[in-house]
Amino acid sequence: MKSHARVVVIGGGIVGCSLLYRLTRLGWRDVVLLEKTELTAGTTWHSAGHLILVDESPAIARLNVLSCRMYEELEADTGLSVGRHKVGSLRLARSRSRFDRYKALGAKMRFHGIAYEMLGPDEAKKHFPLMETDGLEGASWAPDEAFIDPSMATQAFAQGARAAGAEINRQTKVTGLSRRPSGEWLVQTSKGDIVAEHVVNAAGIWAPTVAGLVGKTLPIIPTERQYLVTEPVPEIKALGFELPILRDYDVPFYFRQERDSLIMGVHEPHTPYCFVDGIPEDFGQELLPPDLERGAACIEEGMRRVPTLGKVGIKRVICGPTSRTTDFNGLLGPLAGAPNFWVLAGFSAGISHGGGVGQLLAEWIVEGEPSLDVSPLDVNRFGPYANKTYIKAMLGEAHTYGSLDPNAERMAGRPARTSPLYHQQKAAGASFAVRLGWECPSWYRTSANPERDKAVAAECRAVRERVGLLDLSSLAKYDLKGPGAASFVAEQLGGTLRSDGAIERVTLTTPKGRIEAAFTILRVSDKHYYLTAVPEAELHHQACLERRLPLDGSVQIDNVTGRYGALMLAGPLAREVLGKVTEAKIAKADFPAGTGRMLDMGYATARVMRVSDVGELAFELHIEMEYLNAVHGALKTAGAEAGIADIGFRAYDALRLEKANPQWGSELTFEVAAARNGNGKAHKAGNGGNAPSATWLSMKLGGGESANGAVLYHGDRPIALVRTSSPGHSVGTGIAFAHVPAELAREGTVLECLIKGERRTATVIAGALYDPKEERTRA
Repeated sequence: MKSHARVVVIGGGIVGCSLLYRLTRLGWRDVVLLEKTELTAGTTWHSAGHLILVDESPAIARLNVLSCRMYEELEADTGLSVGRHKVGSLRLARSRSRFDRYKALGAKMRFHGIAYEMLGPDEAKKHFPLMETDGLEGASWAPDEAFIDPSMATQAFAQGARAAGAEINRQTKVTGLSRRPSGEWLVQTSKGDIVAEHVVNAAGIWAPTVAGLVGKTLPIIPTERQYLVTEPVPEIKALGFELPILRDYDVPFYFRQERDSLIMGVHEPHTPYCFVDGIPEDFGQELLPPDLERGAACIEEGMRRVPTLGKVGIKRVICGPTSRTTDFNGLLGPLAGAPNFWVLAGFSAGISHGGGVGQLLAEWIVEGEPSLDVSPLDVNRFGPYANKTYIKAMLGEAHTYGSLDPNAERMAGRPARTSPLYHQQKAAGASFAVRLGWECPSWYRTSANPERDKAVAAECRAVRERVGLLDLSSLAKYDLKGPGAASFVAEQLGGTLRSDGAIERVTLTTPKGRIEAAFTILRVSDKHYYLTAVPEAELHHQACLERRLPLDGSVQIDNVTGRYGALMLAGPLAREVLGKVTEAKIAKADFPAGTGRMLDMGYATARVMRVSDVGELAFELHIEMEYLNAVHGALKTAGAEAGIADIGFRAYDALRLEKANPQWGSELTFEVAAARNGNGKAHKAGNGGNAPSATWLSMKLGGGESANGAVLYHGDRPIALVRTSSPGHSVGTGIAFAHVPAELAREGTVLECLIKGERRTATVIAGALYDPKEERTRA
């Protein structure tokens, strides 16, 4: 076994072998894989092997397309078969709402190059003649979906990697992990030690155990997955073609053909956990005791839909462990708090995603960035709150595919993180949304405005006409300190903050100029900078910064998110209200836009920043958490005469879209290769930003329906998907953001947006619809 390697991959399932193979194809051949038992052990070897293309998330749909292509390239490159059967798949719709939900995916799937159409019950039956159509509205049909042999695919990846110089060590258990002063990792194993630049945790159901070796946790709990295989079905032999995969997410179940038999995926009404307290030391390629009784209701529904199931015997039942995160997506990327320690685990759709995620993480390690947006898989999208109690609560609410509505707010696992103002906000009528575990006020129900849309419009008016107060305690916050801090900010973030108290918007960009992170940064001194970012960015951005820190210790990053609360005071009367709670001079000349100061407020001292995303005079007040209640109360009292109003994040988003201010994760993503958006709003870019590619669109959306994810057309050509949309309460038109081709990014270009089957006009605008000259922001 080698003593040194550039990358050590821990885990020999399909995702670990895929990564190893892709690393060699990108030119890194000094790579090693360690497997504690045998390749495919754990989950891979007993997986059903489905290759899914269709998904309601655009990012996951793109990943699915990439993954399928990677399997095709694997066969062509190695000459080894992965046992691919392109049989297509049907998704049954029992209700009109389910049918309409599937129908709405059509334009999006075709935009991604995925063949997709809607069928009536009789047309669906032609593809799967063994089923009954009673009670069906219809089905969606994806002819290019397929299944493969998981073991054959894993071995093909492994053989291809070995042929390119990679080393695979089976029966090799990792026993310890520690980071050296050089930044390298010492990997201790049952067969000796290896020193590596990068370590990847691809250990599947064992991934939390491996993460524990570096003092970290992962939000994964193994659950049991069952499917049955029937005796040969006489009708199948007579068909003359291979049956497609049949799915019904309302039960849920799936059927597919396996030679002359049927496989049926059996799901339970409750979550069947396994190994909650740890995986047995000798567990490898074993199965778990089957229990079809707990899936009896699912089997009965399967017999009603496919009656032949009740006429043939069951040859065998497969029950084995699989990984589950609370949103069913895997974990991919650099783990915050452990530089150069990467995670590729937790994939409940591991076979489907295996080819793609191996490619994307290999790109990230070798080239500094993945080629696609991987935010739905970001290993840092959960915080420490995502422990076993949280995971069980979430999986107790929904634990199978099709049980989640991506547009609905989940109610399980709450509240996890709360501001000291949470109970006050609840009493004031706040409706909350979760952002990285934080309960964030979304909008406030009042007696005058009990309905959401009217309430949000009223909150926007309060900010435009008077003054609004928003709890921003969920913002990600960091202290960047050390003698090398100024150089780090200049070189990595493109910051040009030359005086204490100066504020800039900056982006951290990848080697190819894609946006990886976005911060608001305040210079406290040349050795201390204070950074903030959107709540969802907290751990992702921490990991981005950690990977770039100098090894000499001259710069340290401290995540202080939970230490400080924050409030935004915004509106034309904001200065008047703030002046009543501080004796400091805060006139425009004394406290200009783009600066920050420490101000006494009653018994507290607050870091006050004159920044605004909403197109009005605004102050952000950052206060130690124990003083937040007192400062909030003082502002409410001081603003009573001015008609101060509590506002939520829905109003905040509507206001910032009117002002054309993008945010990381919503509009600024890996797929934006720019340091500016189409409105010319500057974000200082580190690591070499490229030319603009993001363009704002103004849309008339009728009743203000959401256009998020809607397809944009130029004539008959689909060109983009809408990233974000909102009614523009102050400007009389809906607003949306999309990344469109450069040749269309011109003022006045007319596009069309497909919303609920109807095309709406979308006109490109070059500047902000509200306060384009920054007069109100800089007041």
